[in-house]
Amino acid sequence: GQYDLMVPDAECLKVVTEILDAIQIGPYVLKVNHRRLLDGMFEACGVPAANFRATCSTVDKLDKLTWDEVRTEMINEKGILPDAADRIGKYVRLNGGSELADNLLKDEKLSKIKAAVEGLEGIKLLLYYCELFGMKDKILFDLSLARGL
Repeated sequence: GQYDLMVPDAECLKVVTEILDAIQIGPYVLKVNHRRLLDGMFEACGVPAANFRATCSTVDKLDKLTWDEVRTEMINEKGILPDAADRIGKYVRLNGGSELADNLLKDEKLSKIKAAVEGLEGIKLLLYYCELFGMKDKILFDLSLARGL
């Protein structure tokens, strides 16, 4: 069917939270990000478009590796320039809620990149629906998340 932007995404997150709550796994957080934001962030940081996916796969390792290890892999294995890697590092270590999305929309570099703005607006809308569905405290906007997008 056809739905408003981010409604199906929020509904999927609601179903997941209902299941996790029903099986009483304890405290948890569902991380979310947006592919358009990642693309825009990489563009703003000076990553060539051909390296976006490879850079994504490296950034996604931040839950297992330190930033220094991820940075080294980007530079030595993915061909990302050190300055670009440092700019990426400024962003991918951020997480939060809608206030983070608001702040990033004011970011000097990201605000000039169409894909980044579209991604941030999408995240803001998703987080708004999550708040309406009563699950705001279980959702974390995490710029390092790059899998399954």
